[in-house]
Amino acid sequence: MAKRQGEQSGQRPNSQLRVLFVELNGADTTIEEALRTVERMRRSPEILRQPINRITTPTSAADGQTTPEESTSCDASPIVEDYVNGGEGETENAPLRQKRGQGPKKDRNAGIELVGNLDFVPKGKPALKSFFTEKAPGSDMDQVLVICHYLQHTLELPAYGPGHILTGFKHVGERVPVDLKATIRNMKKEKAWLSITEMENIRVTTEGDNRVEHELGKVGPSEGA
Repeated sequence: MAKRQGEQSGQRPNSQLRVLFVELNGADTTIEEALRTVERMRRSPEILRQPINRITTPTSAADGQTTPEESTSCDASPIVEDYVNGGEGETENAPLRQKRGQGPKKDRNAGIELVGNLDFVPKGKPALKSFFTEKAPGSDMDQVLVICHYLQHTLELPAYGPGHILTGFKHVGERVPVDLKATIRNMKKEKAWLSITEMENIRVTTEGDNRVEHELGKVGPSEGA
């Protein structure tokens, strides 16, 4: 059988393999294949490194917000991130809140109807215009109070409501309060000048009578005749 000594391998820097002796027995073809195998083993393996791409994937945090989380992948194709800005629940088509007074104007007195059978110039009694001028009410509440006093004590109506008061405002030609019903309610709550069992049954209280009969229309000390 033929015997062949192994060849001394070429030295490489930092290589720990210096001399390799191989004893082979067999056919020439088998020996050649064995030598090629030894040659491949002698060479340092080359490590192929594939570039690593960083991929960010959205993860849900504890507070419910979406935060990006980094991971690694060998896929060279880029990943496109698509984030939607929710704006804390607001959308582009969400209506904007309007500040007080910026909305459309609304007529608070639209549902109040005038009363057509009232006689503000009764025989033997003062007319509403002259009584109103005498008392000279300045505020909305005082004007409402004077008209209510006239309806109750001069015309002696058993019951009256916002429609009667509105008719009185039209007769004397004064500006009507923007919200007549609200003014009436405030007179009961804040001044105790009116008693209201229901909106169509208004009565002037003793406090209201004293206001009209003893305070309104009086000339002050500095306004001497």
